[in-house]
Amino acid sequence: MKRNQLLALAIPIMMLMTIASCTKDDKVLRVRNSVLDSKHQDRGFIIIAKEGAKLEAISENLSKLHVRNFKLRTANQELGLIRVQTPDPTFPEKARQIADVESVVVDVVLNWRLPGKVFRSDKPISSPAASAKSKSLASNPYSFLQWGLQSVKAPEAWAKGYKGRGAKVAVLDGGFLLNNPEIAPNIILTHNFIDGEEVQYHGAEGFSHGSHVAGTIAALDDAVGVVGVAPEVKLILVKVLSDAGNGPFSALIDGIFYASNHGADVINMSLGGELPRKTYTDDNGTPDDPSDDYVVEYNRDIKDLVKAINRATLYATLNGTTLVAAAGNDAYNYDVEKRFITYPAAALGVLSIAANGPLGWGINQDTTLYVPAIYTNYGKQFISYGAPGGNWAIPLNTTIVNVGGVVYYEYVFDFVFNIGFWDEASGQFSYGWSAGTSMAAPHASAVIALLYGKHPKMNPILVDLILRKSSDDYGHKGKDAFFGNGQVNAGKAVSY
Repeated sequence: MKRNQLLALAIPIMMLMTIASCTKDDKVLRVRNSVLDSKHQDRGFIIIAKEGAKLEAISENLSKLHVRNFKLRTANQELGLIRVQTPDPTFPEKARQIADVESVVVDVVLNWRLPGKVFRSDKPISSPAASAKSKSLASNPYSFLQWGLQSVKAPEAWAKGYKGRGAKVAVLDGGFLLNNPEIAPNIILTHNFIDGEEVQYHGAEGFSHGSHVAGTIAALDDAVGVVGVAPEVKLILVKVLSDAGNGPFSALIDGIFYASNHGADVINMSLGGELPRKTYTDDNGTPDDPSDDYVVEYNRDIKDLVKAINRATLYATLNGTTLVAAAGNDAYNYDVEKRFITYPAAALGVLSIAANGPLGWGINQDTTLYVPAIYTNYGKQFISYGAPGGNWAIPLNTTIVNVGGVVYYEYVFDFVFNIGFWDEASGQFSYGWSAGTSMAAPHASAVIALLYGKHPKMNPILVDLILRKSSDDYGHKGKDAFFGNGQVNAGKAVSY
């Protein structure tokens, strides 16, 4: 599609808003629900080797265990991790007896996008009126809908000459719209860790979550459409989830390792999987066949799976990569919640980002942008920083409003506007709104990328120090449950 077609007056801008569930009812852990693709796949395991152990000998001995349908998938010497596949529930105990094996854990598969409601509209939205364009924060005609730019003070950073040039941000997510002209020139590398799929998004929803995230970070500043907080950074797009949002923890671990080893300064993970703080049974996707059932024990499998994740996050951190993750969308207070914990936000070295946003922005564009989001997970010990992710109230504000010629329900405008929507049959791209900590994380990642652009030798420790000094202290004074160390502020951050 030619770029000038993207904003043609006749082209509708499809609106899709993802609202995460705020229920605190006990959840059923969906370990085998539509895993990766429609085909049944045997259970995966991660073998954690003792520090310094050679994986060749361990791998050879694993192959000699004579368990059912055994497949050796990958071995990562630098992380000391081996990934295998077998439905045989006797495998872990046998593998634990092999020399230099520290632990064997089930490779838990989750739906990483938390349950939510989806609202769609095919109502055409015309190009913004001239009066609206004059209020835009950049030359891009739809930037006037991007209140998140104002929230993180992106224009102030741009005015000082910092737009992220020289920095690289990896987005670990589901499929991407690789040909979307708003981000295509900034994409320098892609990789896929999901069997049976490709990096290009082909999901039935018509909404590429990963592209919305990537656009928030690095949509071009080219007088077209929207603009990213760091429009001159380069993107490394890594698929670690299926287009349906499912994926194993091993794909996330592999994605972190890959991105850091390929030069990512920042890794954005707008995804969250709830690990249960309890023991449960995985039926391997065969509920009528108890012979392959496996009891996943909290004190063994879950705790050691966290150990495997932490090996990857610490490796990336020591390699100079700053990791950022969405805090999650269930309104959990992790200062008191004992049933679940959200990863990778809780992993070592990862900055956990809570969401906030306005209520009533569609009526009054001067209203505060910093109301903690109704859905965001929170906790003084869990949240690192706050960033714009969108907001809403219950009941939804369905007052019809006109913002710069865009007419819709008021609550729509309190969400985050960007790219990510398309019709695969026609190949037509469009824009729209979404809300969640998935939208907050890329705002924070982009601000951090501005620091790497200014200081090529930046590292995660300095990033955190600068953010602590430059972030705005909203909420309770000092570190608090909804903003952590503060709301990220790009204009102040680049002054250091």
